[in-house]
Amino acid sequence: MTRQKKLNLNLATQPLRNRRLFFLLFGVLGVLFIAVLSWGGYTYLKYKNKNNNFERNRTQIEKKIRNEQREERRLTVQIEEAAKKYQSQVTLLNTLILKKSFSWADFLSALEEALPESCYIVSLEPFLTEDNQMEVRLEVAAPNLDELLKLNKNLYEKNFSSIRIISESAKEVGLLISEISLIYERTF
Repeated sequence: MTRQKKLNLNLATQPLRNRRLFFLLFGVLGVLFIAVLSWGGYTYLKYKNKNNNFERNRTQIEKKIRNEQREERRLTVQIEEAAKKYQSQVTLLNTLILKKSFSWADFLSALEEALPESCYIVSLEPFLTEDNQMEVRLEVAAPNLDELLKLNKNLYEKNFSSIRIISESAKEVGLLISEISLIYERTF
């Protein structure tokens, strides 16, 4: 007869044989746990270092921002002090630039075109009032009142404004001397 092996249902009779599977599973799980723990620790340290670098950079940037704000305030105070100190000189220079940039040729040619042939200018006194405006006082010699009225009309046509005849006087030669005030506004 063939000898058959008995089925042993008592697992505790051979404990070494039965524990191998559990040790194998425990070992595999232990190795996996150690691998995951190692990988997690590596990731934690990596991002902790990045976070420390970020905090260090953020602190340096905030420090630079505070320094720049201090510098900006200091420069603003210096600019305000310089503006107060040099305001009169700046105004004077701007006036000189305005006088230099004022087109005297345009003004004089417009005045000459408005002047009738029988009249002539005795004196001319300009005053710059605004950026593009000038008040002018002039004395004009005219042979009669009609020529003076013709001059007044021509001045209006040449875009002179606020034309006023201040005074009139007659000379021995028969000329009428009139003092006229007007405003010339240059156009761009």
